Amino acid sequence: MGTTPLADLKGVRALVVEDTWHVGKALQKLLEDLGVEVAGPAATVADAERLIANSPPTVAFVDVKLRDGELAYDFIDALHERGIRVIVTSAFAVLPERVEKIASVLPKPYTAANVLVTLRQPAS
Repeated sequence: MGTTPLADLKGVRALVVEDTWHVGKALQKLLEDLGVEVAGPAATVADAERLIANSPPTVAFVDVKLRDGELAYDFIDALHERGIRVIVTSAFAVLPERVEKIASVLPKPYTAANVLVTLRQPAS
């Protein structure tokens, strides 16, 4: 199902941080189908930082639990400090820490509809 880029998402640059390759690629494709420019997926914080070093995103989709048990909380804090909207992607209903720095939660598995609704939520 191909969708045309949406005018209100023009200029949005997203970062995808997800250690499960097929899940990250699926989110990347959903975002690109919505007209969003995507960096990633990155499987580690170090990879994500390299991807955005010269071109910061407007929004970041971040899985908290990354490769080899790495947790993304400090990275979420750093993104928040830079004014980048953070959307946590999670298969879990409850997030254990620092929810005040998260704009919203995008539950897995993703659908185009819930990705779009999450993107269109006003920044807090």
